[in-house]
Amino acid sequence: MESVKRWKAEEDAMEAVRKAKASESLCTKEMIQRKEMEEMLERKKQEVETMKNQRDELTKELRMVQDQRPILESQMVKSNCTVKELEDKIISAVELLISFKEKRDELRIEHGNAIRKVEGLRNLVEWKATTRLGKPQFFALTFSEINDATNNFDPSWKIGEGSHGSVYKGFLRHMHVAIKMLPSYGCQGHLEFQHEVEVLSRVRHPNLTTLIGTCPESRSLIYEYLKNGNLEDCLACRKNTSPLPWQTRIHIAAEICSALIFLHSNKPYIVHGNLKPTNVLLGTNFVSKLSDLGISRLSPQDENPTNSSTLYNNTNLKDRSAYIDPEYLKTGEMTPKSDVYSFGVILLRLLTGRPVLGIVKNVKCALEKANFNSVLDFLAGEWPLEQAKQLAHLALRCCEENRLNRPDLVSDVWSVLEPMKTCIASASTMNFEGASSGSLSFCLSHFSGSDERSTHSCRWFHVRSRCNKRMVEQRPQHFTHDKS
Repeated sequence: MESVKRWKAEEDAMEAVRKAKASESLCTKEMIQRKEMEEMLERKKQEVETMKNQRDELTKELRMVQDQRPILESQMVKSNCTVKELEDKIISAVELLISFKEKRDELRIEHGNAIRKVEGLRNLVEWKATTRLGKPQFFALTFSEINDATNNFDPSWKIGEGSHGSVYKGFLRHMHVAIKMLPSYGCQGHLEFQHEVEVLSRVRHPNLTTLIGTCPESRSLIYEYLKNGNLEDCLACRKNTSPLPWQTRIHIAAEICSALIFLHSNKPYIVHGNLKPTNVLLGTNFVSKLSDLGISRLSPQDENPTNSSTLYNNTNLKDRSAYIDPEYLKTGEMTPKSDVYSFGVILLRLLTGRPVLGIVKNVKCALEKANFNSVLDFLAGEWPLEQAKQLAHLALRCCEENRLNRPDLVSDVWSVLEPMKTCIASASTMNFEGASSGSLSFCLSHFSGSDERSTHSCRWFHVRSRCNKRMVEQRPQHFTHDKS
């Protein structure tokens, strides 16, 4: 009995020990959990503290930004004002630059016109001086002088070569010259040379190349040297040449017309017969002069005034150039109307800058389709459209197949070109704002026949052109050659 009680007591004791251990283990776990909770709480507190500090810093920065905002806004207003002032200054500078450029262009045109007038007057004085003496004076040169002038005919001094001989640039008697060496064709060639000298020694005009001297020994002709080459090179912009402005092209057309009128006004008339851009030479300020007059065999003058004998270049019929009169190619008869045809083709080249083949057909189609802008050469600048169309129609009339339908150079062609040329010269030097209504109306009357076209005529003054000088219509100077 006692053993049972003792066993039961031991059991109870063991149970109490187990419970005590379990309680101790549970307490230990609770303590660990509590410690972990305390540590996590401490971390949370630190995070909260950190976030609070960050909030304080952000609040401080926000306050600083808010304090700086009025300053920044003020600076932005000042910057906008500065930008606007700079934009205004840039616009003013651009406008000033444009005005300077326009003034520069006007001064260039004015200078060019002045040089043209001076050269024209100089040529006129030279012509008068020579005609007073009865016959122009020429240099009679030896072959030795020609050889020295061309540096022993240095190939690098050769500036041209064709079926009528070679041309050399030379330096003779303190001046630059162009020396044309005619080929030797026996007796016929000698007569050709004699006729060349006979005719050219008596022909003088500001827009014809001047014959300075001759050398019968070497069959050479010495001309003045024109530094700007020929019209063909300028139209094609060869040798780094700049495009010719439309004003200069009008001047060139008028000068060619003036020279042709002079040649055709002689009795008997003289036909150039070989008129093409390569034979239009350009001198200082692009004053044009016709060359190759009389290079081929020239017909002697007929003493009978009733006989319409003609002096002309005997062009090879095989050379069917687009500049040659089609009727001449059919009949072999060269007349002043043949030069009119060639002039018409050159005028189309000046207007369009295009190659000669097909140019008549192209311009005619463009005019018929009201698309003339497509063929105008705008490298020349802003053409006055109505006047350009007027010149195109005039050129097409010159290029009529039937020579009887071609216009008269004086009454039909010069009457259009001369006022245009005069208006360009006046517009480059005169103040448009000071122009009188009479002078302006006089100028416009040359270009339009209705009020509708008058507005286009105003463009002739190149937007800000100048014109306050009364223009007087005049015909080209018909310098007669000495017949002694």
